[in-house]
Amino acid sequence: MCAAVRETFEESGVLLAGPDEQRVVADTRPYAEARTALVSRELSLARFLEENSLVLRADLLRPWANWVTPEEEPRRYDTRFFLAAMPDGQRADGVTSEAVEAYWATPQRALQDWAEGKCQLLPPTHVTLTEVAGHDSLASALRAERELVKILPKMIKQDGRWRIVLPGEPGYQEER
Repeated sequence: MCAAVRETFEESGVLLAGPDEQRVVADTRPYAEARTALVSRELSLARFLEENSLVLRADLLRPWANWVTPEEEPRRYDTRFFLAAMPDGQRADGVTSEAVEAYWATPQRALQDWAEGKCQLLPPTHVTLTEVAGHDSLASALRAERELVKILPKMIKQDGRWRIVLPGEPGYQEER
């Protein structure tokens, strides 16, 4: 949860923290320098919260999925995906060193852009956006009952090309 709050602030400027357990910061501009220091690892999230008398609001994060990088990959990650509503008064931005391009779109729009070749989406992001787009509102998605299980894609060679298959898809149970 701490990593999710830190990454969300670092990558989008959205801060899921407040002066107490009931409130959330409305304007993150006063924390711009701290955001830069978090990105460069000159400042820890714990120290940032302490120095600014803020409380991490993990209760605002809704666990959504848990993806693990395929075994064939040299660098592997065990990544959790969360949903959260944008706190009142805050504005997300695209200021990040972790992407070539960043922009804000609804899940439906991002999936349309992907289908039209305007953006690339890794499988976990594509699946997550598809699942969220199946809800008529963020409130509906936040209320959704979900069983969190690790999703471990596999890489299979098919017709001379590598492709990723997900649990339940044809070829997933076959030998690599």
